[in-house]
Amino acid sequence: MPNLKSIKTKISSIKNTRQITKAMKMVAGSKFKKNQSAMNEFRAYASAYDEVIKNISGNTVLRLHPFYGKITEKGSKSGGNAGIIIISTDRGLCGSFNINLFKLFFEESKSKALDSSKIKLYILGKKGYDFFKKNNYNIAFGMTYFDGAPIFNLTALLCDTVLKDFKNNDIDSVHIISNRYISTLQQKADSEKLLPFEMFKTGDKGKSGGYLIEETVNYEGEIIDKIFTTYIRTKIYYKILESFAGEQAARMNAMDNATRNAGKLINKLTASYNKARQAAVTLEILDIINGVNAVK
Repeated sequence: MPNLKSIKTKISSIKNTRQITKAMKMVAGSKFKKNQSAMNEFRAYASAYDEVIKNISGNTVLRLHPFYGKITEKGSKSGGNAGIIIISTDRGLCGSFNINLFKLFFEESKSKALDSSKIKLYILGKKGYDFFKKNNYNIAFGMTYFDGAPIFNLTALLCDTVLKDFKNNDIDSVHIISNRYISTLQQKADSEKLLPFEMFKTGDKGKSGGYLIEETVNYEGEIIDKIFTTYIRTKIYYKILESFAGEQAARMNAMDNATRNAGKLINKLTASYNKARQAAVTLEILDIINGVNAVK
């Protein structure tokens, strides 16, 4: 027969846990609204910048810029070393949010036949940093959001580190792996290539989407370099904002599921408790009856 006291203790413990998960769901919901608003406000700017780069990418002058691919001393493209930016979280309790990132990283590494020794990681978030450090990957940049730096400053620091390594030929390509926000109920791990930019197509030669770029322009000049650098920074910043919104949505859903499961478990244990108590009462009545019969 189950111990009534142990069942009652379990029910009390699970009720306390349910209160915590319910409170965490409310906190995540409050943060989600704030992060979703920031993501939506910045999306228009990020999309506009995408269009600018897309429109000018066909110009024959800009194709000589280092961001369109690096050339070795022998005159051929360098390749092999990959830089991968990973946008993870500092905290857990958000379902498979981080696990999906790590799975996608291994899938991408396998599909592109990347040797782990030739991968340099640039990681934001404690969860990602701890995971890859434990697996002995080369981490060129690792910071958490707990460090207290404003997110835009953190983005600039990450971007500057990545671009410095790219320009110095320490890495030959840059990809970013993060969770793409689809809806409150769905976030999907996504990989996007940032560098090098795609070379122009023959059919698009000279097209610049209404932007006038003269043949005499210095492709390494301050203006062009700033446009491209700001573009990379904008992409990373938007990915972080998107990850923030997705993280809170995932945590909200995880805590909601935990609260519901706790309720189901409480109902199950309550039924077991009532059944055990009824059995105990029945045994007591039988003992009384047997005692009365023995006296007679």
